[in-house]
Amino acid sequence: MLVGTPWSNRLKAIVFGLGLGLALLTSGNWWRILTEHVPLCSQTNCVADFVTFHAQGTLFWQDRHSLYDLDKQLEFQKKIAPTERVLPFVYPPITALFLAPLALLPFSSAFLIVTLANLLLVTASLRRLSSALSMTRDQSQWLALFALCNFGVQAVVFYGQTSAVVLYFMTRHIVAAEQRQDLNAGAWAGLLCIKPQYLPVPHLVFLLRRNWRGLAVGVVVSVILILGAFALIGPEATTQYFALARRMVSIDNDWWNQLGAMHNLRALMVYWLPASWQLYFWLAGCVGVIAAITHNNLRTGENPRDFAARWIVNLLGLLIVIPHLFTHDLTLLVIPAALLLSLGEAQVPVGVGVGLVALGMLPVVNYLLPTIMAATLLALFLLSLGLTRQRRKQS
Repeated sequence: MLVGTPWSNRLKAIVFGLGLGLALLTSGNWWRILTEHVPLCSQTNCVADFVTFHAQGTLFWQDRHSLYDLDKQLEFQKKIAPTERVLPFVYPPITALFLAPLALLPFSSAFLIVTLANLLLVTASLRRLSSALSMTRDQSQWLALFALCNFGVQAVVFYGQTSAVVLYFMTRHIVAAEQRQDLNAGAWAGLLCIKPQYLPVPHLVFLLRRNWRGLAVGVVVSVILILGAFALIGPEATTQYFALARRMVSIDNDWWNQLGAMHNLRALMVYWLPASWQLYFWLAGCVGVIAAITHNNLRTGENPRDFAARWIVNLLGLLIVIPHLFTHDLTLLVIPAALLLSLGEAQVPVGVGVGLVALGMLPVVNYLLPTIMAATLLALFLLSLGLTRQRRKQS
């Protein structure tokens, strides 16, 4: 049942319809992957990400020492879908191990299970955030509408991506940290090693807040999982992984690493600056963001409102500095949206709700306005940083 003024309820119904319409459009791609193992695509030789995941799980069972051999990856991908060039798997081996059980099932069955699992993970994250942040029903409804209209969430569900797992792990980490459950917070932070680019900021916050127990648990969990998985694949495959990772960072517009599809600081610098300036400005920007996050977390005082404001800054900063931020990664915006709503009025102002929905749908136009999402995230980071500093001066 909708909660709010009649005008607000009508607006929620319209937004709900928009979200369903977006889901209906995107579901065509999901159906094509489920039935034909190939995504809807205007270009030749398009490969679904889940083809790579399933093939890599099979490769892990059958020949894990060749996990990062591109010829082997292509061989196993061809067994699932018609493709002439490999879509490289650039995740660490712990992620391949995490996906390996799915390879015991036929492709379509595994894809269907992942779709259902992603829906459950997003729903569980929304419920956990609403409960832990003591959100009102109106706030929870706007959060759910934001998730429904978030094109990142849609991409995760209909493309079979892994970002819903990251959302769930990060949600559990932040909720545990807010409730001062240090060991749990550390364990959930360590599990983020399935996407290592998300590891640094939670552990940096542990360090800055002098939360030694959380830091120790997070480091131990991530190190054991990462090193254990590398030990399973052997030294040759490990060398191939790091060579592939270097290529991923150093090449800006490989066919499987399209800069125009990214939404981070790197995309802004590479897209708009001369080639000779790009690296230096990107590094300087990353240093500036990390410095801002560091300063933001040094204050010793703590209360729920400070915690929420601090983590809005932390998460927005994390998103814009990681070197690869594609649309499905924007699923993580669910958490700062929840934190923002929890700081506001019990009855969410219409402008705030509509603004969040517009933010969620903004990646839809990124192909028409390249880096529009990246610029928006950077602006929101700077705005949240300014508001946090203003609050500190007033307190």
